[in-house]
Amino acid sequence: MTVRILVVEDEAVVAMETKSTLENWGYTVIATVNTGEKAVNKAATEKPDLILMDVQLQGDMDGIEAASRLRSDSDIPIIFLTAFAD
Repeated sequence: MTVRILVVEDEAVVAMETKSTLENWGYTVIATVNTGEKAVNKAATEKPDLILMDVQLQGDMDGIEAASRLRSDSDIPIIFLTAFAD
């Protein structure tokens, strides 16, 4: 069984590198999205096994708020990623 992962990252280069690395390791990346709104919508339709979520995102909804909405609707595990130390 292949683990299906949704990558939520607003930096295109980082998203593509993450996707490539995960696929090289044998995982299936169902999509890469760059906003919290898109993450909530994609997770609702695709039902990934895991979400890798950037904390800082474009748009009105950051990664923390998107994760909160996702957790209220599903039990999909979410791993937060960030380039910021604070």
